[in-house]
Amino acid sequence: MPPTPPDAPVFAPLNRAAGRVYFAGDHLSPTDACQHGAFTSARKAVTVLHGRVPA
Repeated sequence: MPPTPPDAPVFAPLNRAAGRVYFAGDHLSPTDACQHGAFTSARKAVTVLHGRVPA
């Protein structure tokens, strides 16, 4: 059985904020490369956080 991809619906709760908590890491990225996946996942979380900060 192949591994479940991180963009599968089962991972949707981990890819959303849980109140003020955001999860990021290579395990939540569809990218195969570990460091690149961690970076893109972290960037996504920081972008969402940045959008919550009032101007």
